[in-house]
Amino acid sequence: ADADGPSSAGVVDLQAVAVDAAAAFRLRAAERGVTLTVLPSGGPLLISGDRDELERVALNLVGNAVKYTPTGGSVTVSAEHSERFVRLVVADTGLGISKRDQEELFTEFFRSTNPDALTQPGTGLGLSIVRRIVQRHGGSIRLESDLGAGSTFTVRLPLSRVSPAGDSPA
Repeated sequence: ADADGPSSAGVVDLQAVAVDAAAAFRLRAAERGVTLTVLPSGGPLLISGDRDELERVALNLVGNAVKYTPTGGSVTVSAEHSERFVRLVVADTGLGISKRDQEELFTEFFRSTNPDALTQPGTGLGLSIVRRIVQRHGGSIRLESDLGAGSTFTVRLPLSRVSPAGDSPA
């Protein structure tokens, strides 16, 4: 595997990745009384990358959002694109993350200082891996959160130059 780029690059539809990740947690969300919604993107959002790795990013973010959102809350997953980037956004109405924890959130083995969050099992490895994958794909990940007010993770990845054969601009 090449350390500078995705291990197996192909064309990946980020909208499909978002839909698959949400589908993987639909049952768990329902069991927890959390509303899980994927917003339609109006078509495929193609980027160059390793599908398995990008799915891991989406699964991790959606899984965390479902895990840390109390009953009655909601998780919204969306993929969208601007001229040069596609964004995967996972927003929840969950516990939120304190500013102090946000600074260390993406480091390996980080565990929240929030006692409510600590009742949930986890290794703390997830987000450091997520960030590494995103960076390997030339992207960035951003978090906006306030304690008690939920969290929004935004993964931004460069838009693929490739468009599938027969695809015409909408």
